[in-house]
Amino acid sequence: MRIGCAWLVPSLLFFLEQALAANILAIFPYRFPSPFQLINPLVRALSQRGHKVTMVTPVNFPPDIEGVRHIRVPLLDLQTTEVIESDQMKEYFSSKWSESFLTSRALYNISYAILSDNGVQQLLRNRSEQFDIITLETVHMDALFGLAGFYNAPIMGMSTLSINWAVDYLAGNPSPSVYEPISPAGYSWERSPLSRWYNWFYITEEQLIEQLIYRPGQLQLLKQFFGYPPEKLNELRARFSVILMNNHFSMGRVRANVPNIIEVAGLHLSEPPEPCDEQLQRFLDDAEHGVIYFSMGNEIMVRFLPESMQHTLLQTFSQLKQRIVWKREVEASDNRSDNIYIINQSPQRQVLAHPNVKLFITNGGLLSTIEAVHSGVPMLGLPVFFDQFGNMKRMHFVGVAETLDINTLTVEALSTTIRALLEEPRYARKAKELSQCFKDRPMNPLETAVWWTEYALRHKDVSHMRMNIEEVPFMRYYSLDNLLMLSLRFGLIAVFVIFLGVRLVKINQARQRLVHL
Repeated sequence: MRIGCAWLVPSLLFFLEQALAANILAIFPYRFPSPFQLINPLVRALSQRGHKVTMVTPVNFPPDIEGVRHIRVPLLDLQTTEVIESDQMKEYFSSKWSESFLTSRALYNISYAILSDNGVQQLLRNRSEQFDIITLETVHMDALFGLAGFYNAPIMGMSTLSINWAVDYLAGNPSPSVYEPISPAGYSWERSPLSRWYNWFYITEEQLIEQLIYRPGQLQLLKQFFGYPPEKLNELRARFSVILMNNHFSMGRVRANVPNIIEVAGLHLSEPPEPCDEQLQRFLDDAEHGVIYFSMGNEIMVRFLPESMQHTLLQTFSQLKQRIVWKREVEASDNRSDNIYIINQSPQRQVLAHPNVKLFITNGGLLSTIEAVHSGVPMLGLPVFFDQFGNMKRMHFVGVAETLDINTLTVEALSTTIRALLEEPRYARKAKELSQCFKDRPMNPLETAVWWTEYALRHKDVSHMRMNIEEVPFMRYYSLDNLLMLSLRFGLIAVFVIFLGVRLVKINQARQRLVHL
């Protein structure tokens, strides 16, 4: 009898796990590796917990994950290559509108590539296929929300970049106090009242761009592949339950989040770091005056930077007593000196974790920023585009970074800033304090992401997690009724004061005329 019970308990646990297992459809069309550093650990963890995950991705990204069904979309490679190599990229940063037109076309092509793919179409035609949740990036690809309607499933968002007002709206978190732009080019990071008014107009323009540029093409695809009318989109957007956000409140901005916005910055740190080779390890260990690590990330190649900037960097580095580890796309054996170690592919996390590394010169990519925060290393930001400016501004506000403009970079400015970051102890002290705050959590980021994913699977009615502003009148949501009454009172007082002042002036003028007579 005891033997039978001993056999029965694990069997019941096995069948219970199978009953709780869910079918998850994950759609991530990235054509560069950085975002998958966040996606892969979560997908792998969900698969290991018994969930059946189907991933829709490009042909080469990411490598196959054990236990995961992969649907590769060849057209994603073609569409992305077309946009990247197009001559229009030269105009990409000329204005917000030109940037939006090109981005809108790219996102339309990506949405079409996914929905028209043979593998995805087979899923849609196979009536035995059912999914309990749809997981995707929170960008302007609203046509993909049609999959949530098709499978009658909620949506879980992944925000691999910093959150913005568009993500806030998807989460049901439309508070103006937390608004941040989608594109920071031209956004004012000052805190004056004038800057706030300017930013309000700036984000209003972005909302107009969404309606006029991004939305029409996505609505066309929504009708083409699912037959949904434009009115259906608002209902689909309200299906967002949990949104995993690559941010943490310690990193420069405390936000007023609704319950379904979950901060999981550091999720990619759950993967084991790549070790340093013997030569690099010795270079770091023997650095008597410390090490400066320089990298512009995986997507910005040094050879694409202006030649003058490369000369400025090399001239500055050669004058420093610190050793330099320089990630650069050249053969390392041809580009070494006594204090400069050039490497093609850098084990960045291990380099930043080394106790001799005193400064990180970075473009300000979010993953690199998180890794520097985790390791407690001050930063010098050389941002180039998109969220990098905002990331470095926040690190500056926290007190662990300074930022320079790469377009006006000089040897003098670079040298002065590097010396300040190295010699003033407040930067290193603040970086260590920030690292401790960043790491101090009840659960690590991967455990947090898994728990909330399964919460969304357990509670598919997402209404209890969202603030539905459609149910709150505009006047009451912004307390405009109180403001109107207050303005009316002040207005009446102001009119009375002005009237009284005018009367007093006239009486005084009349008296002066009588005196002169």
